[in-house]
Amino acid sequence: MRILLISDYQALFTALEQEARRYSGLDVLQVKPDTEVLTLSDFQFLILAPLGQSSEVGLTLNQSHLDFWLEKIDALTELCNLRDAHLLLLSSDQVFAAEQQGVSELDLPENPDSTARKLLELESRAAQYNRCILLRTPPLLSSTPGGGLDQLLQRCQLHKAPENIDYRGLQPLDDIARVLLGILLQVGAGAQASGLYHYAGSEPVSQTELLHTLARYLKIEPYPADPSGTTRQGMNTQHLLETFGVHPRAWRAKLPELLEQLNDSAQTT
Repeated sequence: MRILLISDYQALFTALEQEARRYSGLDVLQVKPDTEVLTLSDFQFLILAPLGQSSEVGLTLNQSHLDFWLEKIDALTELCNLRDAHLLLLSSDQVFAAEQQGVSELDLPENPDSTARKLLELESRAAQYNRCILLRTPPLLSSTPGGGLDQLLQRCQLHKAPENIDYRGLQPLDDIARVLLGILLQVGAGAQASGLYHYAGSEPVSQTELLHTLARYLKIEPYPADPSGTTRQGMNTQHLLETFGVHPRAWRAKLPELLEQLNDSAQTT
């Protein structure tokens, strides 16, 4: 089974490639976003990650990326139809307004931000293809130097004040790769599934709480704890669980490993 990832998000490809080693007969290839559509090799599944690295925690959604994908999405869905292939679009919970808590697939996004509206339009156009799966996730975590977690780590080391941001969860890239390939393998085995799904771990967090956690790992001056953390609500992922049997994983368990990888990268540069 061949899976194409169209994205310049190298860390996601690496995570998918590593996860694919757990299976036999699974081939994951990466192609650049500007590749001519008709020159793409044969595939059974096409993964689009239109936000690229800007989907990581602490980074801003890239509007110019979305403009590019809005111009390209129709040609890609047509190609999937010609190849009798499935399309999986990796989207973001940032289509929702900050005050929308405990969101499910039935909730209508109310984020007035123009970038969020473009992402929602991209979702809508992709969903017109009847073999499309949309997966919304909260911000991602990777050990990429200069990535979102690395930038927050530098912010923490300088003890800069946190922004007033709540995350509906955080998802390490290897966990996202596990979920993506788990979905596609089931669809490839005959599961009749399409449409919109949410995936998030079990623990929402504010940026204050996250920086407080990073400070504790770094053994530096702590940030004040955020007492509002216990009332925050994440994303309802029941639909994904009932359809594919995917259970959420907590981001905190992976954080020490990601921080160690970032530290190793810093020491080798």
